[in-house]
Amino acid sequence: MFQGLGVTLRNLVVRPKVTLQYPYVKPRVSPRYRGLFYLPFDEEAGRLKCVGCTLCAQACPTNVISMKKLGSGKHAGVSEFTMDLGRCMFCNLCIEACPFDAIHMGPRYELASYQREASVFRITDLAQGGAEAVARNNATIEAAIRAEGEGKPHTVRIETGKAEA
Repeated sequence: MFQGLGVTLRNLVVRPKVTLQYPYVKPRVSPRYRGLFYLPFDEEAGRLKCVGCTLCAQACPTNVISMKKLGSGKHAGVSEFTMDLGRCMFCNLCIEACPFDAIHMGPRYELASYQREASVFRITDLAQGGAEAVARNNATIEAAIRAEGEGKPHTVRIETGKAEA
């Protein structure tokens, strides 16, 4: 009996504590932790890396991702990107499917809320840099589209009125 009491006292006093007082002390998360998504901003190009190819949305088994494409070709991007994380399984399939390295999972993990709408994250919530980065992204893409449109020579196709026999 005294031997068991000795073990209890030793563990009570000597052993380091493992419990965290959560709201006040935040746990350290692993670098590979699957937390809240983010869209990286490419400073060199002045825009988000996402080109709106929809491969991430197609890979998602729960249809969490929806987007609205802006432009086409080499100047493509997204003007709207929405994720409903209330349905997300955090399976990482959307990240693996992206060929442009345009979507990542970050270390942020506090996503609990009492409102269902709080689980819907829009492009301004997901983009690194927030609304300012989204505005720069849209302006850069629209300027590139205008420049491409002005640089192309306009071709006019004239149809002849030949009747087929």
